[in-house]
Amino acid sequence: MTCWFQAVFVVAWFRQRPNLALHGKAFGLSQATAYRYLHEAIDVLADQAPDLHSALHRAAGEGLPHLILDGKVFDATDAASRP
Repeated sequence: MTCWFQAVFVVAWFRQRPNLALHGKAFGLSQATAYRYLHEAIDVLADQAPDLHSALHRAAGEGLPHLILDGKVFDATDAASRP
């Protein structure tokens, strides 16, 4: 499977979050391969995501007073003064 096909598979899954075994079958994949492709894509996305400190420093640099991450409010103005 090409990278493009794998990306289409994962984007389609993220849009609707269907049963992964059935979704994989629709793409001609076994259940094990569907899970592997999904988790590989999630790992790639997670590696590119900023950590909390980077996100807070960026928000402070852009003048945002706070940031809401996963339902929790973090003060971004304090982040600028931290190392």
